[in-house]
Amino acid sequence: MKKIKSLFLIALVGASFSSCNDFLTLDPLNDIVLENFWTDKSDVESVLLGAYSALESQNCLLRMAVWGEMRSDNIVEGNGTSEDIRQITRENLLITNSYCTYNAFYDVVNRANTVMYYAPIVADKDPNYLMDEQLAHHAEAVALRCLCYWYLIRTFRDVPYVTEPSIDDEGGYLKFYVPQVPFNAVLDSIISDLESVKKDAVNKYGEDVQANTCRITRSAICAMLADMYLWRGKEGDYDKCIAVCEEVTTQKIKEWNDKRSKEGKNCTIVSFNGYPLISDAPEDIPGNSYDEIFGRGGSFETLFEFPYNSDVKNPFVSSYYQNNQSNNVGQIKAFDKIGSDFSSSKGNSVFEQPQDTRYYQNLKVRGSSWAICKYAYDDLDLRFNSGSIEFDAATFRNQVEASWIVYRYTEVLLFEAEAYIMKAKQIAPAGSDSLMQVGIVNEYKDKAFQLIDAVNQRSIVADNNKVVPTTLTKLISYSPNTTVQAMEDLLFKERRRELLFEGKRWYDLVRMARRDGNQDRLIGFVEKKYDNATLAAVKIKLKNPYAMYFPMAKDEIDKSQGVLKQNPAYKEDEKIEQAH
Repeated sequence: MKKIKSLFLIALVGASFSSCNDFLTLDPLNDIVLENFWTDKSDVESVLLGAYSALESQNCLLRMAVWGEMRSDNIVEGNGTSEDIRQITRENLLITNSYCTYNAFYDVVNRANTVMYYAPIVADKDPNYLMDEQLAHHAEAVALRCLCYWYLIRTFRDVPYVTEPSIDDEGGYLKFYVPQVPFNAVLDSIISDLESVKKDAVNKYGEDVQANTCRITRSAICAMLADMYLWRGKEGDYDKCIAVCEEVTTQKIKEWNDKRSKEGKNCTIVSFNGYPLISDAPEDIPGNSYDEIFGRGGSFETLFEFPYNSDVKNPFVSSYYQNNQSNNVGQIKAFDKIGSDFSSSKGNSVFEQPQDTRYYQNLKVRGSSWAICKYAYDDLDLRFNSGSIEFDAATFRNQVEASWIVYRYTEVLLFEAEAYIMKAKQIAPAGSDSLMQVGIVNEYKDKAFQLIDAVNQRSIVADNNKVVPTTLTKLISYSPNTTVQAMEDLLFKERRRELLFEGKRWYDLVRMARRDGNQDRLIGFVEKKYDNATLAAVKIKLKNPYAMYFPMAKDEIDKSQGVLKQNPAYKEDEKIEQAH
């Protein structure tokens, strides 16, 4: 094999992994002969951890957040917004926009592919590299590769799909340009890959809290699969989604029982409809769930997150969200109808209950704007006032140290609820069904409601330090007569409330549109943030189903010498429109 320089292995091994520096510390390497490097299991571990480090990098995290949030009905431009972000929030995507590049994700893919290629070779050399360890490393590498492709296809639709490592420089840069593979083919492949390795993944990394949340576990793979099954929606996929969600719940109940036996009365985990979640007011002061999940990080509910610190800094939160007490807003801010006061004549389409602690955990009025505070607070105190929740105090953290959550348990509960709702939608309308079919539909709706209600209950707190179990029921008048469509509407509202500003909303709208076979509902949501001068052009653009996805970067198209094809919704000569 060839001797290669820092372009590859120094990047792999020497990449900073300070956010998980308890796992491994390596000195930088200069020139490495491949056959001399891959000799024992620590070499596999080092390159695998380098893949995690690459995924936490600025180029990846910024895109994960921007791709999943900026085009949605949650976001408008704020103060000092960069031109690229401004054009994205205005639905004026250009092929020269820097967020149309994706090479950072293929760096992670190549690292993962390299681990998969060399791990069996190392196993033959190192008798201490046990089969269970090799399989677990393989599962992690596969999951990291699949996660990258999951972001890529939801953002660009059809993308180059590479499953072999590039371990030398033969062929030049053109070897990295392969034709795009259709969305559904990539989705089928990554689902199959995750299904094949789920059993080999680590359930829990002992008592190492950081490892349990910033490395891939079986529960994290289950969450990824649940997400993917909902997007694919083939026969049997909704049952598969429910099954993997139940796997996560089984694991969480086990962890909860362990915590209760160790912590006793100090345990802050409470059962909501049978699902263990962090209580938001264990000691009469609402805000606890935020402190544990977003403040301290590495929480009971976290399935996978990027753990930033003073050495490896979060490149997104401090620039784009509320970054300290004196600034009004960051580069982006919340669309004002999200922050509308409950008593306002504008109404409030997201937070419908003044006892919902998430309203105060996500937003803070700054002048005439609503700053995004999720991740910006280190801890948060709310207070009761005549049965309602009010903001009391918050400590602003050094936002560069804010962890970024990819998957957490409440989203898994909402995945499962969505699967039950979609199973109900597959059955004909109740008016023309047999009594048996009506009963099945009602059973699915009830299971979905219990899951949604569990997530909602945790955040709805009354002045007697108890949740308000009837509030959500009153909002939709839930009963056996509640329509399946009303349940689906409730599900997406609860997803928006629970996962606000976490890089999920645009992907939710695209999944909805793909399922509908048209963009009408997607347009209905996002059109509210545009003025009349801009709205007509936005509607025309988004009527094209390809426009839900980003364009390929012009530079990538040009360099590929005809191999890559541009998204047909975008043109080479597209000019910037003056949207306001």
